[in-house]
Amino acid sequence: MLSTCLEKKINIFDPFAVSQEVSNEVENEVLVFHFDKFTAYFCDFDPHFAMNVLSKIEGVLLIEKPKIASLDRSIIDLLDGTTRSKTTLYNLDRIDTARMKYDGFYTYPTSSGKEVNVYIMDTGVRMTHDEFKDRVILGGVFCDECKDGDDEYGHGTHVAGTVAGTTYGVAKLANIINVRVGDASGSIDFLAITKGVNYVINAHKNDTKKNSIINMSFHLEYSEAMVKLVEECTDNGIHVVVSAGNSNIDACSITPAAAPSAITVACSDKSDQMAYFSNYGPCVDIYAPGVKILSAYIKSDTDNTYLDGTSMSAPHVAGAIALYISVYGNLPPSDMTNAIISLSTKNLIKEIPNNNDDSYLLRVPH
Repeated sequence: MLSTCLEKKINIFDPFAVSQEVSNEVENEVLVFHFDKFTAYFCDFDPHFAMNVLSKIEGVLLIEKPKIASLDRSIIDLLDGTTRSKTTLYNLDRIDTARMKYDGFYTYPTSSGKEVNVYIMDTGVRMTHDEFKDRVILGGVFCDECKDGDDEYGHGTHVAGTVAGTTYGVAKLANIINVRVGDASGSIDFLAITKGVNYVINAHKNDTKKNSIINMSFHLEYSEAMVKLVEECTDNGIHVVVSAGNSNIDACSITPAAAPSAITVACSDKSDQMAYFSNYGPCVDIYAPGVKILSAYIKSDTDNTYLDGTSMSAPHVAGAIALYISVYGNLPPSDMTNAIISLSTKNLIKEIPNNNDDSYLLRVPH
């Protein structure tokens, strides 16, 4: 119908075309994404036509103007046994125990996330970095004018290092799948996010083990379409970990933080206080360290830097899920959320505004 009425080319998105030839500009085409519960269409529609004609067609769930996502960071510049390694990183030292006790060690399951795939949906990853030791592959490149999966901005590499770096990582043997949706300036548009999510779902379906986690350390204005994308992931058994945002507001006002099936992560500091910038509220599931986090960076294969943000908190939880899966086996996403929360330490976080709910601080299984 759309091709006939609008005289536009219909283009079915191919999630396994690693380097996308189709631009994120959709003036002369209708780009179609097939999901299990809905079909998504991207097109440059006339606003009057979209709201007064398309919206009234039977079967149309919603129409939204695509939004731009922002990254949630700022630059500062045991069933199979356990491993106890020395560390100077307070964030790793903190998440292996219930009460604050910095002993200079990080204790974690020896399996350390092995055979778990963590999809880093971000600005790319410096895949040659020493932290990743041949455990990183390119999933796809979905942003406009992005030639390859290399991280030109730094954010995605830092996130990947916290999830699974050999030095900086929570789950040091997990696989990293680079899903680049952000360009050299850190800009992430909603079409790139949709492409990335479609790719991850299809890759997960084709994987025999189906041990899949997505880390989304970004936010955009509240979008019901973004909520639907998260639901599509979790309905397929993919764990979705998202950052709560850095605006010191209710996390329920932005997405994907507000998505009920996501694990939404707010930021704590070294003293178990909520970071002054962190979002909060009933949509937050758990807190994790996110202030002065040292991880991999992009200037060389040994580069590192400190970053702040809920962007840095979320990958701690993604890593913890990878640890859980490698020790106890996988669970449906809602059960995994409960399992991670059951391991956490209750009501330690201080300085949460208008707090009438329990708070939980991440603790890894070991």
